[in-house]
Amino acid sequence: MEGDEINKVIVNNITRKVGDFLTESRTNLSELSRKTGIPYRMLYASVWNRKRTRELRANELMSICVVLNINPMDFVDKKDDKEEMQKWTG
Repeated sequence: MEGDEINKVIVNNITRKVGDFLTESRTNLSELSRKTGIPYRMLYASVWNRKRTRELRANELMSICVVLNINPMDFVDKKDDKEEMQKWTG
């Protein structure tokens, strides 16, 4: 697995975890969009849409974390990322 593929797996896992967190915490996406300055459609495509048609950008992750007062590292799980990479490499 090359570096770009590894990064894609990690970003995809983080995006999924952010989406799960927002769902579990019942965060209002419209309000989050307003507070972060991230357009609603981009947020929806990244974190709400289960098809994940768009990956969350690093600056968007940081904006979300600042607004919600959470640590971005809470969404990083090296064990999950390692397991996902092993699926890809066999």
